Amino acid sequence: MDETTYYFATNPLLPEKGVISILRRRRSGGGARPVDEVFARDGRWHETEYLHRYWLGHDDDDLLEVSEAEADALIGRWTGKDVVEDNGR
Repeated sequence: MDETTYYFATNPLLPEKGVISILRRRRSGGGARPVDEVFARDGRWHETEYLHRYWLGHDDDDLLEVSEAEADALIGRWTGKDVVEDNGR
């Protein structure tokens, strides 16, 4: 069973900036390694080690788990478009 968890990253030292990144962790069935991705300025999801490093203690930013709908809504506001899933992965 595939499962995706979404996160908003905020910087506690710069609360006026609000959400600074949108991340997601995709897990597929069969015990495969999860894939962590960040939504980038080019409007696509890109692999990142950010979540792995965060849980190892490199946690300068705060993470808030959010729903897919919340992540999609913010992406829509940032890009002015509806979210299109990158099925190339």
